[in-house]
Formats: sequence, C-alpha cells, structure tokens
Amino acid sequence: MRNKLGLILLIANLTAPSLLNAKDFGISGHTYEIAEEDIIEFINKKLASADLNKINEDMKERTRQYIERPPQVEGIIQAKEDKVFYYDPTYTLDRDIIDHNGTIIHFKGKKVNPLEYIPLREALLFIDGDNERHIELALEERNKREGKVKIILTKGSPLKLQRKHKVWIYFDQGGLITKKFGIKEVPAVVEQEGLKLRISIIGEENK
Repeated sequence: MRNKLGLILLIANLTAPSLLNAKDFGISGHTYEIAEEDIIEFINKKLASADLNKINEDMKERTRQYIERPPQVEGIIQAKEDKVFYYDPTYTLDRDIIDHNGTIIHFKGKKVNPLEYIPLREALLFIDGDNERHIELALEERNKREGKVKIILTKGSPLKLQRKHKVWIYFDQGGLITKKFGIKEVPAVVEQEGLKLRISIIGEENK
C-alpha cells in the first residue's frame, strides 16, 4: 500500500508541470480518446528520466523538517495578563452505547462527562517553544508538579527541546487541542477542577 501511494505521489509530481503549462487551443477537426497505452508510455518515460533517489531524498528531507518543526498553531498570541476560564467537556450522546454483550449501557440523548470516567491526572501546559521565558516557566512547573505535567508547544521544535532538556515535549498538531478548549493565548495551564477543566492564562508579569 505504501509503495502504491508513493508511486501515485511520484506520478503526480512528475506530471504536474506538464499539466500546469498546458494551453487551450480549442477544438478543430475530429477528437479522439487518448489511448491507454500512450498514457502508460508517457508515464514510463517520465519515470525512466527521473532521478528517483533524489526524489526520495527530497521527500525524506521534507518529512524530517515537518517532524522537527511542525507548522505553528495559527491564532495564538502571547498572554499579556492573567485570565481564568473553564471548559465543560459534557456532551450529549447521538446514539446508544452498547457493551460487548449487546446490552445498552448509555441511551441516546444522555449527557456524558468524560471526566467522570477518565480524570485528567496530569496538567497540560501550552507554550511557545521559541520563547525562552515560556520554556523556563514550563520546566519550573514540571519540577513543582513532580513531572505531572505535559508540555505542549503551539510553536517551535519539540524534538530539539526534548533533546536539550531530556523531557517529553509534545506539539498541538493543527491546533486541535487549543481550538477545542478555546485557548488563544499562551502560556496556558489546563487542569481538572471538579468535573470541568480550569484553564489559566499566565500573563507577562507572572512569567
């Protein structure tokens, strides 16, 4: 499957310039469908003339760069002042929940709070990984909480910081978590308080 996907991407990469440079000269005379053999021959020629090793290396390098430094989360700014707000994870079931015996354990329409079943045992600390003050704050918080905090970047290189400080560093890919919680400023600490999540924004004066 991986080889097929690679071939498809490769073909798309090789044929894209030709498609982009195509011009519309209108229709004159009779038109005919392009023979399948002609397309295959065209692709084979492109593959034969391509430097597959270079293409593979380029793809590896782009992947490495993406992993080393993912795209920053858009819409996140530096916090200027302290703020606190709450996120209620309660949601309404849109279908019945059935166990392995076929018994309905939760009916459609029931309100469910995941924190009743799976508590948040570690705080989540969102920071800008390019900001040294944010990094210092994150490491201090980690020490105070005896390691019970996950450091999550919205910008920067998680692997670089991980290698440097010898601690696990995560990244909010695509801003999935910050968008879910409504976080627009960092540093931000998320921790459980009752059956809600308390989100504390740490302002400049407290960093």
